[in-house]
Amino acid sequence: FNTTPHYRYESSENVTISCSTKVCSFGKQVVEKVETEYPRFDNGRFIYRINRSTMCDYMVSFIHRLKHLPEKYMMNSVLENFTILQVVTNRETQETLLCFAFVFEVCMDSSGPKHRVYRLIKEAA
Repeated sequence: FNTTPHYRYESSENVTISCSTKVCSFGKQVVEKVETEYPRFDNGRFIYRINRSTMCDYMVSFIHRLKHLPEKYMMNSVLENFTILQVVTNRETQETLLCFAFVFEVCMDSSGPKHRVYRLIKEAA
């Protein structure tokens, strides 16, 4: 648990991006990490990678305490009020390019981890 997931973004445009990762607990932001990424040109596309981004002390401590709870239902009780929001923006224009919301739960059976993906769209004005 010493790095965040690896992300790869592609674009036809050469722009500098900013990736803001916010940790929220009980609806309030507790920590934010902002990283700037510059593209690498590859096969006619601009490639952005966020790799090996070290987690902050808050997250390391949170995961350590969570793993030491005695029951899975207790872990889920904690996770019900914990989310991570990641927003990728064009650094120059501040336009939002991509947004992820991570909501977690502990799998209560042996079937392994599950996930859901939702697409958020902006309504036309």
